[in-house]
Amino acid sequence: MSTQENKTEKPFLTARELCIMAMLTVLLFGQEQLMNFLPNINFTILLMVLYAKTFGFAKSSMMITVYLLLDATFMGSLNPIWTTGQWIGWMMIPILCCTVFKKTEDSLKLAFAGALCAFLYCWVMILPTMWVLHTPFKAYLIKDIPFELLLAASSFLGILLLYDPLRKLLKRLLRMEAQ
Repeated sequence: MSTQENKTEKPFLTARELCIMAMLTVLLFGQEQLMNFLPNINFTILLMVLYAKTFGFAKSSMMITVYLLLDATFMGSLNPIWTTGQWIGWMMIPILCCTVFKKTEDSLKLAFAGALCAFLYCWVMILPTMWVLHTPFKAYLIKDIPFELLLAASSFLGILLLYDPLRKLLKRLLRMEAQ
């Protein structure tokens, strides 16, 4: 390939974009730690939906994976069973946002998608939780329902109220020229 062709191709990830993604990943991790005292009430799914819709599947998957490793290490839950379950649960967000909801920008539709992702995440985590904590299925499911509802409600409301302003802010940040 000639050097002229190389200059016209846009790289997968620029240094500026990498720095922004790193800051946003820290924001994802930090908000969850700050809101940890509230059971399943956070902006995690809102931010993951925002990142998937803004950066696409590959880049948002990288951000989610780094977030998960940070979170699991910090919380002391880094083990293959638990972390794999969480990764599968969280990866449903970019998968759905970049396929089924790819053309959707309506915050109400995305709020319903976020609530669905909250339930999917919780349901994926049933098996790892049962395995790691030796919890019976029925007992776990009954006790988890209120927490599933809280995560779905906080995700729905967060996306409904904050997705549009955050999307505009993030798009403006990404368009800024390096000075």
